[in-house]
Amino acid sequence: MDEFDEPEKKIRKPRPLKEVTPKRIRGQALRYLDRFATTTPKLARHLYNKNRKAIEFFELDEHSVMQIIETEIEKLVSAGIMDDQQYADSKARTMARQGKSKRQIVGKLITFGLEDSHTDHAITELEEVQGHTDELGAAKYIKKRRFGPYKDPETQVDRHQKELLTLVRNGFDFSLGERLLKFESIENIEDIIYGKQ
Repeated sequence: MDEFDEPEKKIRKPRPLKEVTPKRIRGQALRYLDRFATTTPKLARHLYNKNRKAIEFFELDEHSVMQIIETEIEKLVSAGIMDDQQYADSKARTMARQGKSKRQIVGKLITFGLEDSHTDHAITELEEVQGHTDELGAAKYIKKRRFGPYKDPETQVDRHQKELLTLVRNGFDFSLGERLLKFESIENIEDIIYGKQ
């Protein structure tokens, strides 16, 4: 073979499709959970999509396959391997630390397919136990983005409207954003984040 010739690529044979069984579904679920934290609805979607070709090939009843998936997920929940409420609470805390607004946090939790009760509990826990407020979230966001008092005071007026609109787009109240961006000192923002000493 000439040194400039490309080596022939090996053609990978497609793996033969396997029958959809509870044991197979359980193995797929555990492998997925080893790699990702997830919710029960998201895991159910993943398992269904992973077995879609097998469902078609073996001409299986989709409803029966979904029942197998739901049964195996229920076993994982009963064993304490999965917990949608813990997932929701953890995600809400993470987003709050990142400076997300309550509106953003609720919106994100809804996209995970969680039940309203999980979202409500996560927000209540965030506010009543963690002490999170939109004022605290906005202060963290301002610090993270270096808005308001974190920039040169001479250009602050020119940037004010743009920064305010960014805060509003991220779910913060207009009047709250306006008030925090008008602070002249970084200490005012950091007093909100860390509490007055």
